[in-house]
Amino acid sequence: MHSNPKLDVMRSKSMKTMLLRMTLALTLSLVGIQYVQAQHVMTINNNSDVELESSPEDDEVLESSPKELMMRFSTYVRLVKLTMTDPEENFVNIGFIYNPDVSRVFFLDLPELEQKPYYTVEWAAIDPENLVARGTFRFSFGPDAAPASTLLPEEEELVPVIVPDYRLIDQGF
Repeated sequence: MHSNPKLDVMRSKSMKTMLLRMTLALTLSLVGIQYVQAQHVMTINNNSDVELESSPEDDEVLESSPKELMMRFSTYVRLVKLTMTDPEENFVNIGFIYNPDVSRVFFLDLPELEQKPYYTVEWAAIDPENLVARGTFRFSFGPDAAPASTLLPEEEELVPVIVPDYRLIDQGF
């Protein structure tokens, strides 16, 4: 049987093209599988046992606006969120800047705060096991101030709503 050089070149190119397409398809399918797995592995876990001692303390009534916040955790953490809001949920610029260093104690100088019924501090931290710990505490100040817990409206019990991630449905992974 004679071999046709032009036909052999065409077969060779066709085989290379087919191999490249198969390699690309396999690579894309593996990347897709890793993408789907990554979405399930990277969940936020709020099961941390980290405890917080703060100044001002939760529900504390102070004589005047506090000059600083102090947060002492039960273990070394990375503080990733620290916000303050007034009763109308307006954010107060407290100048928190994320620092990746771990510590047990954090201090933050506060600006002079306006007289409001109370303030809410919300925080989140990553513990040594990479679990997320989060919480809030409230304080008030001034001559006629009352504990924040007496001023908060009673919260309704919310029914959880589960929404499917439609990006993962019928993707053929």
